[in-house]
Amino acid sequence: MGTGHGLGSGFERDNAPARDMFTGDGVRRGIQAAIPMGIGVAVYGVVFGLLARQVGLTVAENLLMNVFVFAGAAQIASLDMWAYPLPILSIVATTLLINLRLILLGAAARPWLRELPDRKVYPMLHIMADEGWAVAMNARRRGERDIGFFLGANLFVALCWLPSVVAGHLAGGGVGDPAAVGLDFAFTTIFAATLFSGYRARFDLVPWGAAGAAALLAWWLLPGTWYVLVGGITGFLTGFAFGKPAFAPGPMIDGAP
Repeated sequence: MGTGHGLGSGFERDNAPARDMFTGDGVRRGIQAAIPMGIGVAVYGVVFGLLARQVGLTVAENLLMNVFVFAGAAQIASLDMWAYPLPILSIVATTLLINLRLILLGAAARPWLRELPDRKVYPMLHIMADEGWAVAMNARRRGERDIGFFLGANLFVALCWLPSVVAGHLAGGGVGDPAAVGLDFAFTTIFAATLFSGYRARFDLVPWGAAGAAALLAWWLLPGTWYVLVGGITGFLTGFAFGKPAFAPGPMIDGAP
């Protein structure tokens, strides 16, 4: 995922007094901070493994998809269209639209990762997930400057996801419909936790509300999954225009740190 200068420059109001560092202790702290999210991600991974088996993927195909794509929301959406002959163009287009939000996430992470060479940045961006990103960026807002923290948080999420996908696939034959036992709700709870973990002040409700309203309108008016991109861009523009970036120094509205 590229983090071009044009989009990234708006995020570079990062006045950290010292050069960001990378330490093993930072990786450890990132892993520890991501444990609650990782547990939720593991449940969600089991659901994906179950669904992937039900549409006919083998264990090897399931594992390869998760290693090379590693984008749970897009993969779930692709399974909804998984019928032979495969609608390749529809699957690719849906995956692209859902994953466009990662451009915003990558741009927000740019001030943290800019000290590293590209050969190290891009593998880290490949395993960047919404949950790990949220944990890391919330920590950065509170003063964390160790790049290892970003790696640790996202790496732990990945390590929770992949084994759980395999476990779900292997158990798939005996579980049946995940919705029957409530496992389908795991996706919703994870993203709700991700959202509210980033709450700082009452102003946060403004971009959240704008994103939700725009996504709902787009879902009603547009085909496919355009609502994901519309909601994300609307929330980003609203927050960027009227509030301070999450990683900016100084007090937030309402005196939140």
